[in-house]
Amino acid sequence: MGRESSSTHRSTASAGVHRFTIDGHSRAARSRAFIWSKPFWVGGYEWAILYYPNGTANAGGEHASVFLALKNAGEAKVTTSFTFSCLQDPASPAAEERRKVVYATTFTSKACQWGSVKFISKADLVPASSSGCLKDDRLVIKCTVEVITTELTYGDDQDSSSFVGPPSDLTQQLGHLLESGDATDIAIDVGGIKEVKAHRCVLTARSPVFRAMLCGSMMESKETNICVDDMEPSVFEVLLHYMYHDDLPSFMKDACTEEAITMAQHVLAAADRYGVERLKLICESMLGKTMDVYTVCSTLGFADRHNSERLKNCCLTYMLKDRERLKAIVKTEGFLQLCKNSASVARELFEKTIQSN
Repeated sequence: MGRESSSTHRSTASAGVHRFTIDGHSRAARSRAFIWSKPFWVGGYEWAILYYPNGTANAGGEHASVFLALKNAGEAKVTTSFTFSCLQDPASPAAEERRKVVYATTFTSKACQWGSVKFISKADLVPASSSGCLKDDRLVIKCTVEVITTELTYGDDQDSSSFVGPPSDLTQQLGHLLESGDATDIAIDVGGIKEVKAHRCVLTARSPVFRAMLCGSMMESKETNICVDDMEPSVFEVLLHYMYHDDLPSFMKDACTEEAITMAQHVLAAADRYGVERLKLICESMLGKTMDVYTVCSTLGFADRHNSERLKNCCLTYMLKDRERLKAIVKTEGFLQLCKNSASVARELFEKTIQSN
């Protein structure tokens, strides 16, 4: 019998989602210029969304156009599938997607932009339209990008260097430890409401505050039971989930829901309290991306109370970037509360407003 050989073709994908918000769409539509989103990364490549409120030259003058642009192709050929859709109300837990278009193509340095020339009819992009594409003169475009990579591996007759190992499953295994309760060695009384069991070694590895409590000279270092006061059990469970999984729980993945935004505030405070800096940064990013005219003042006050300079600067930049937006913010109830409860922050905003004029 002749010698047998084998090979395997494997396709893998890296996916990401970017929401591009155009505030004051009617003003943007009065310009013939296009608008770039901030860059974002998927699959090791840098992308951006390119939006034409009045369409490209071949859009016929009746449609807005949108494209996905690859910023760092180099010599690569990047096989990609992507979708564009219009979110009717991104603040709603059940945000409805409209005008969805789907593409599968290959990006190169010479063909670095692909998209929809006739994405949305301009008739659907006026404030009085019943299409639902605009809310408060705001258009939100959701872009989902999936970068597809392939590799060919060989059987035993080839050099062992051709074999590709599986991805790390450390966080899945740690998560299973937490969920199963196997080998737990410490019990945490959260607010006198709920007892949570965990592993001393994980807590000390993930939080410098827990490390000081459990490995230093503090009384808790000798105990198998500790207390966490002034925190809801649901918030502590998210903190613990992150320590084991290095990720947020699934219900917080959609940053547009009210539940996720509220929890992000509580978890940011918990992350600040226990020195979990990466988690704090993730929550800051969530809150910075979801604030609007009506919530930015409360977010700014929250950032000031919890020593979040990054989020604070994000709020100030958002408020000062557009004069008409700032006028609208000053008229909100949130601004009155900011002046009442966080006078130093309101004064800083006033000084920055003067400096920007």
